[in-house]
Parts: sequence; C-alpha cells; structure tokens
Amino acid sequence: MANPALQIVKNRLANLEAAKPAPLKAVEGRHIPKGLAEIKAMMGDKRHTAAHVYNSVLTKQERAIICHIVNVKPMQQKDNFAEYDAETRLKFHKAILQLQELVKAFTDANAMAPAKFVKNAPREDANTDYSHLTVSSH
Repeated sequence: MANPALQIVKNRLANLEAAKPAPLKAVEGRHIPKGLAEIKAMMGDKRHTAAHVYNSVLTKQERAIICHIVNVKPMQQKDNFAEYDAETRLKFHKAILQLQELVKAFTDANAMAPAKFVKNAPREDANTDYSHLTVSSH
C-alpha cells in the first residue's frame, strides 16, 4: 500500500508540471496609467492658469483688491489678464503671496473669527477718562 502523504505530493507535482506559466506580454512604449494621464492633461488645461483665475474666477471686487495692492489705478484696471504687462503680472503674483502670508498669520494666531476683530478692540468713540466717576456709598 502506498503512503497517502506521498501520493498527495506526487499529485501536486503533476498538477504543477501540467500548469503552464502565463505568457509574458511584450511591452511597447511607455505605459502611463490612466490616472497620471488625466493629471498631466489637467496640468496643461487653461483652467490652471493665472489668467483663467483672474478673468473667470475672481470677482470684480477681488480683482480691485489685488490691483490696489500693486498700485494699479481703478482707471487702469483691466478685465483681461493678458492685457497687463509681464511686470504687472509678477506684481500680482507677489501680492497674492503676501496676502496668503497675512491670512496664515491670522489663522496661526487663531484670530480669524469675526468676533476677534470686534471683541476687546479699543473704542475710539468711548470716553476712556473715568476720573469724573465717583463711587457712592448708600
């Protein structure tokens, strides 16, 4: 009588020899996964440009704020980013980075809530001289 354990091992070996490995596929060119291809396409998209943000995303008031920071007079403000010269565009870039740092400073100090701009603020209209007040004992 054959050893049952030996018979199981022989059957497994026979099955392994019968199974053929999957054939290798030839790789042609460089394969880019779908996700990366979409990201690369998005990077070249016009929506990811300063001109698109200025022209289509920012409100007129937001454009006016940036123009004010870089000393572009209201009469010189343009609705199309392409109409500004390269020097002014770089000033816009610098102004936006400065605004970002300002927001970060207030955020880091946990002082961005509207109440923090009002609460404990000195009131200029209030009379801060209290010497005329006396404490009366009744």
